Amino acid sequence: MDLLRFVFVITLVGGLSSCGESETTTETTNENTYTPFPYIGQHDVDLVIENGVEKMDTIYHTVPPFVLLNQDSTVVTNADVEGKVHVANFFFTSCPAICPAMIAQMKRLQEMTSDVEELQFLSHTIDPERDTLAKLRSYIEEREIDTKNWHFLRGEREYVHDLGKTGYMVNAMEDAEADGGFLHSEHFVLVDREGHIRGLYVGTETDQVDQLAEDIKTLIENEY
Repeated sequence: MDLLRFVFVITLVGGLSSCGESETTTETTNENTYTPFPYIGQHDVDLVIENGVEKMDTIYHTVPPFVLLNQDSTVVTNADVEGKVHVANFFFTSCPAICPAMIAQMKRLQEMTSDVEELQFLSHTIDPERDTLAKLRSYIEEREIDTKNWHFLRGEREYVHDLGKTGYMVNAMEDAEADGGFLHSEHFVLVDREGHIRGLYVGTETDQVDQLAEDIKTLIENEY
């Protein structure tokens, strides 16, 4: 059976992009008023035959496998968030612009969702040359961050930049003209238990982070 490929193109969201609504069609269930969150990114639709009936099987974009080190020199992989909802962002410790506000908002989000046991936070440095593991630990201590469910991750620069762009669908790149020498998205990425991206939220805006806190709980309550 031929594979029917439907590609939903979204623009990589950069530091100045907004968190718009996806064009993906959603449906309201008959049982309640919950509208499923969109699946962000390209996906394929495969025609399959089930009990003699043709059906469409949708294959959604997922965050690819990854292997990184956290601030404690512990290996963190996609298996560590498999079966859990997680929120990801990209930053660097010497960022003079949006990063301090993003990390402060992520810390606030962690506090607002302290009752969600499965939730994990992944903050990826895009400047590993300067952001050594020791630097990440100092950064965490200075801001009194609780790392019980929050990993500050480090890997090879190109590897992490590619993970941001092709995995989490956000910008992460070197840019000599950008503040601090790097350009990255200001978005927090909401990822479901299966690794599908379900939402993008501006991590410097309090109202969007408040909405993310609500959406995390709504997603878990209605889909799992």
